[in-house]
Amino acid sequence: MLATAQTGKDFSTLNEAAKLAVSRLFAGLEGSATALAIPATPPVDYRKLPPGTLGIVEDGLLAVLASNTIVSVLDAGDLILPDAEIISAGCEPLRYGSDQGATIRLWPVETVSTLVRKESARHADWLAALVLTQSLTLRLAALHLKEMMGTGTSSEPESASPGQIIIQQGDPANHIYYLLEGEAEVLLNGYAIAKVGPGEMFGTMAALTQSHRNATVKAKTHCSILQVPTEQFFELIRSYPAAVEKLLVDMAKSITQLNEEVVSLKHRIQTS
Repeated sequence: MLATAQTGKDFSTLNEAAKLAVSRLFAGLEGSATALAIPATPPVDYRKLPPGTLGIVEDGLLAVLASNTIVSVLDAGDLILPDAEIISAGCEPLRYGSDQGATIRLWPVETVSTLVRKESARHADWLAALVLTQSLTLRLAALHLKEMMGTGTSSEPESASPGQIIIQQGDPANHIYYLLEGEAEVLLNGYAIAKVGPGEMFGTMAALTQSHRNATVKAKTHCSILQVPTEQFFELIRSYPAAVEKLLVDMAKSITQLNEEVVSLKHRIQTS
């Protein structure tokens, strides 16, 4: 799988071991393989692979698409495990494509299965390839989760005591924030207009508009908070659709709370 500086030394070591196991698994089976060229394609044109096959990436980079999100990028020597024939009816299978084009080599599942059952050494390589591929996939998923939560950098969660100012109205917007624990309130010119609860982002509006903070956020209880630099925040929303969805949900909640506060204020003025 495609390694980066963020994946670390362990990932690179396991990646090499996985490729060796895959290479041994398919050694001597070239005659029963089919080469398939994957042209350069946009994600909307990614395809399912031929049924009843598995294989390896021979050249280039092969992206794996799940629910319209690229979840992995395979490089030369990586194991390809299509799932279309295994998953339940109604589930969307994995699709494959390449930004620059790639070549893959596929074998019939039955051919590989027969040899794996007959040859103990190939059976061991098959198990190693599966286990290592799963390990690499889980490690990548963990890395992506850390990035989405703002912990993919050296930053650690920070604490805020009750009454402590987290964001000051009028300050530059250098970070967005993610509330892990506790409750905070949003103040506009000293008046409470909204609340922030666990699992919500805040400070996003000024970051998106590249303006100064338009409200103050103060801890109402003890809070645990993650800070994400605005540059990393923009990279996340470009790369991860789930981050965009989360942002939109939190902004919609904030707007709803603000509208409710405006209606309540209007009612108090009319009845006073």
